[in-house]
Amino acid sequence: MPPMAARRPPRPSRSGSKTVPKKTGAPTNGPGKAAKPSGKAAKPSGKAASRAGRAAVGKSAPEARSEGIIVGVGLATCDLLCVAPRFDERRIELSVFSMQGGGATGTALATLATLGDKTRFFGRLGDDHFGHFILSGLDEVGVNTSFCLVDPHKISPISIVEVDEFTRRRKIRFSPGNVDPPQPRDLPLRLLQNASLLCIDGYLPALQAAVAEKARAKGIPVLLNAGNLSGGMGELLALADIVIGSERFASEFAPSDDVEKSLREITRVGPRVAVLTMGNEGAVALEGDKLVQQEPLDVFVADTTGAGDVFCGAFAHAFLAGLSLEEALPFANAAAGLSCRSLGARAGLPTREDVMSAWRNGQA
Repeated sequence: MPPMAARRPPRPSRSGSKTVPKKTGAPTNGPGKAAKPSGKAAKPSGKAASRAGRAAVGKSAPEARSEGIIVGVGLATCDLLCVAPRFDERRIELSVFSMQGGGATGTALATLATLGDKTRFFGRLGDDHFGHFILSGLDEVGVNTSFCLVDPHKISPISIVEVDEFTRRRKIRFSPGNVDPPQPRDLPLRLLQNASLLCIDGYLPALQAAVAEKARAKGIPVLLNAGNLSGGMGELLALADIVIGSERFASEFAPSDDVEKSLREITRVGPRVAVLTMGNEGAVALEGDKLVQQEPLDVFVADTTGAGDVFCGAFAHAFLAGLSLEEALPFANAAAGLSCRSLGARAGLPTREDVMSAWRNGQA
């Protein structure tokens, strides 16, 4: 069945985020800092490394927001978050249930919109309750979803996120639904009009390579949110100006005990700036010969779902505001850390004032 014309579906009666706690209250959360990485982080080496943080706090701030529109092409999901003391039994009563918007690009754009930027999303969803919920959540924070394609009688992407009440460890069970994947020919002619940045996430690489090539031809920088190494990622890296990758991505693409070596290997493919987010080890970024390290935000951690995507959105905000790498890294790190105080990717999106307060007070 051919896709319907791009349109926004009717607004559902529910908001873009819903949480249902157990009657006995929310689970007891253990204090922590940033997200725990999957393995021990490699340590940056070399005299070129510098530390961002307190020295940069208050020197400058992203006062001026981008005049253009940040366009995102990628994954937006409905996240069903389940918190329980254990998941090894046949029947389990949840301590907390929450239904929120998610997805790498969806959350990055929601972060940018919350920080005050103009944003635009392109993808394809089903004309089901989940699809309505996803678009309603984006619309409520100010993301323009009018370019999104909607397939009738199809199921939208969803993620079931299981969070252990005591360890805070997660399992994510993802379904792409059965929507027809958008093809390069489906890209709207005006998608990149007045765009200042293109954000992609490696989901549907052929489509993202096509739109990235169009962006590069127009002089629009491209930011790649690389959560893991998937097919077609090499081509997307070559088209990206900025890549923000996870530890998992770095270990798969450029395995090394030396983070700086991994970052240099990534930049050789094409990106001018390479950033690695490393959970409770903070973040490290490389631009040319400049290596910058950032310690994690000292914050109470309830859940790390979507923290890397919030980091991407906040880094894009700082980049477009003209901040240096030494300033953009702690700004993005503060935003990601603050988002971990709440369950889910969207419930704890920080405002610009929240991030600036943490940054200026030396908490990032």
